[in-house]
Amino acid sequence: MSDEIVKEARHYRSVDGRHICGLCPHGCRIAPGSRGICGTRLGEGRKLLADNYAKVAAMNIDPMEKKPLYHFHPGELVLSVGGYGCNMSCLHCQNHGLSTVKDGGDHHRTVRPQELVGLCRTEGVRNLAFTYNEPSIWHEYMMDVHELAEGLDLIYVSNGYISPEPREEVLERVAAMNIDVKGFSEEFYRGITKSHLAPVLETAEACLAAGVHLEITYLLIPGLNDDEVQLRGFCEWVADMLDVKVPVHFSAYHRDHLLRQVRDTSAADLLRARSMAADAGLIYTYLGNLPVKEGRDTLCPHCGAAVVVRSGYKTEVRGLDAGNCASCGEGVNMRV
Repeated sequence: MSDEIVKEARHYRSVDGRHICGLCPHGCRIAPGSRGICGTRLGEGRKLLADNYAKVAAMNIDPMEKKPLYHFHPGELVLSVGGYGCNMSCLHCQNHGLSTVKDGGDHHRTVRPQELVGLCRTEGVRNLAFTYNEPSIWHEYMMDVHELAEGLDLIYVSNGYISPEPREEVLERVAAMNIDVKGFSEEFYRGITKSHLAPVLETAEACLAAGVHLEITYLLIPGLNDDEVQLRGFCEWVADMLDVKVPVHFSAYHRDHLLRQVRDTSAADLLRARSMAADAGLIYTYLGNLPVKEGRDTLCPHCGAAVVVRSGYKTEVRGLDAGNCASCGEGVNMRV
């Protein structure tokens, strides 16, 4: 496309004619004319290029709850934007139409940072989410958008697979993150996502330590990541290493991409996970991707009053006062 923007990557070093990418833990060694695992880092002569810069493949105005973020600006709208590619290779990817595209092809249009910020202002939304595919591989674009985004809250919906230095840059600039913890064993991560678990957990812990609003999504895949050891381990990690008040979303899997032999998640599977979370002391657990009545509303943990009521993506903020329960004043970990 004639309006494409050439942008040098931010995190890499060159050794023996190859570029070693420092954006994520893969540390891809990229020769000129080749791409890294994510498909967006392109070797060109003595430089590594961010070949996906400003290439937008999907854009919509969504309810905040669709991210899902239930405790951040509840009931508000968010401009959601995504590109292509991913630094994981999940066999079960629910958005493989974008994540498996490696060079952009005809799947995008160029939207310059000032145009994206301008769209937020035109639409009257204060929230801008980098989502749909993995936002961390859009690092250069996000950094430039931030420079122009005064008054906007930036959001990441991420797999959390990012190296410490770029992660620090992200956490200095975003207001909220939803991180997908895709399972709770190294075996699952190696076999199903072609990556590793530890960096994801480190990102979630760093996010909370940096004061960024954090919510966690766990996609339940029957027979693969829903056994008692993984689920209890996950819930205990949230309680011990994060905070019992961090909202957790257990989401239902539907057969997709390269993992079609696994059955879909049932309502009983979701309720079982929620019960384990309660046993671990987690306060805010939600159930998604299935019409389950439980796990929709936000209740005050002290008096039980409904502070936010949800039906699908329709949200009613019913009992909030400056982020606290309007009935008893208890904090509910809500950013409004």
